[in-house]
Amino acid sequence: MQVDVGTLGEWFSFFNNRYFGGDLPQPVLSVGMSRTRLGSLTWECRRRLFRRRPGGYVIRISNYYDVDERSFKNVLLHEMIHLYIVSKGIRDTSPHGKVFRLKMNEINADGWAVSVTSRMAGTPKNKSVREKRQRIILAVEMSDGKRLLSVVNRRYVAVVDAAVKRSGNVSSHSWYVSDDACFSDYPAVRTAKGRVVSPEMYDRMVASMRAVDMPSLAVVSQK
Repeated sequence: MQVDVGTLGEWFSFFNNRYFGGDLPQPVLSVGMSRTRLGSLTWECRRRLFRRRPGGYVIRISNYYDVDERSFKNVLLHEMIHLYIVSKGIRDTSPHGKVFRLKMNEINADGWAVSVTSRMAGTPKNKSVREKRQRIILAVEMSDGKRLLSVVNRRYVAVVDAAVKRSGNVSSHSWYVSDDACFSDYPAVRTAKGRVVSPEMYDRMVASMRAVDMPSLAVVSQK
């Protein structure tokens, strides 16, 4: 089975009312082809008066694996628990800490199998085609400790590199080439922006990619 945004919207509405009292903010629902991020929640910090509050929530679900409906629903519920914690401003002991596990166990008592890992075992869809595609990856470490990964349009590598160097909020950045299918749901950007990832994922991905320098990328981007 594969999911689409419309189906995710129906599931989200049902689960929101059943398990969260209908209080969750409506996120943008997106479908991608990530291999390692079967589900993810991202958001922006927006300034309101003198405080910064999260907003602009996006839940992404991967269609990389061909699995059954129940597996997709478990992953969506996993991300909805994260949305519940972040949108309510609840402090947890860790990303999957006491609050997360308490809510997870409450939902699982209704017959679900939500886990802290969101693992799915299924058959990859068109795996060989996706994995052969080379992408140019920008890895950025911000001065506030955030880690970002970005797939950059080949023709805009020099433009993005110059913009990153001008930024006063970047502590370091580096360029890589990767054919990892986890980047298949990343848009090929033309400006200096990226997706915030956990330090653990950042370190894992950087270690697995081939580092390249700007002169090499300049040649690649002209092809």
